[in-house]
Amino acid sequence: MKINSWLKYFLPLSVVSLVLKLNLVVRFLFSRKKLTTSHDFEEPFFIIGYGRSGNTLLRSMLISGEEVSIPPESYVLPRLIKLHKKYNFLPWSDLTSIIVGEFESYPEFFTWEIDLINAKKNIRNLPTSKQTLSHIINEIYKDYTIQKHNKYMKWGDKTPVNLRFIDKLLKVYPNAKFIYIKRNPKDAISSALKNNIYKDLNQALYFYEICHKKINFLRKHTSVNQIIEVNYEDLVSKPIVNLQHVCDFLNISYSEKMLEFWNKKNELGDVNVHEHHNNIGNPLNTKSIGKWKKLLTKNQVIKIDKRLNKLS
Repeated sequence: MKINSWLKYFLPLSVVSLVLKLNLVVRFLFSRKKLTTSHDFEEPFFIIGYGRSGNTLLRSMLISGEEVSIPPESYVLPRLIKLHKKYNFLPWSDLTSIIVGEFESYPEFFTWEIDLINAKKNIRNLPTSKQTLSHIINEIYKDYTIQKHNKYMKWGDKTPVNLRFIDKLLKVYPNAKFIYIKRNPKDAISSALKNNIYKDLNQALYFYEICHKKINFLRKHTSVNQIIEVNYEDLVSKPIVNLQHVCDFLNISYSEKMLEFWNKKNELGDVNVHEHHNNIGNPLNTKSIGKWKKLLTKNQVIKIDKRLNKLS
């Protein structure tokens, strides 16, 4: 039951309030917006892995090839999924205001160096068949590619924390591709501790175990052509063959420009904001391999080995 706007002036406020509440109940029961649907766009790819494993390096390399767009880290996607589940019964205009507003308000959105005016307009005008969270996110990332690269490009995401919610992201983009970059765990963990990403070794190990669990989940719930694994050590020591492998996986062209990624450090948005990304401004090298030997104590090594040996 709906009330014409002019009737609201003549009906008692209690009646209007009751009808509005009934409308929300009906929408809650019968008019929920979907999380995803079939897409007329190519689903994205996600660079995933434990933090300090080379995620940012791979991002900068792929961007330098000028065929894909990967914005700065977006910590908000899991939050968007949660909000959509909570409010997907609201009218489309209200729902999109909540979702896009949350995206704009997360603390590091400024590193994207764009506005979402056009994205908001395009999202509001999506036809009913495309009124899903997957289309909202696609319009936001698509707008980023256009504003930053002056054209639409295949887009991806590189946010290590997203691996913890990969099961939820897979529901939004069931045909997405995943590039799992892995590194010697002692090097990754020691680098994370050195850069104060985790408060102590216990926390660093806890999140490593979560990542390990989520990777196993992904292997079990995706097809063989949806996920590839790249070793950080191989990437820095044999970059061409490994980049070609990644490019073939993404169906893009390999370019020698990818090896000159360090020239574009200032174009990456968040790299200049965070000190732990400083190495991206240097040419490719293998100096970080085996650094754990200098950074970890004997007791820390024993503890890491003990915990890792329990992982299957």
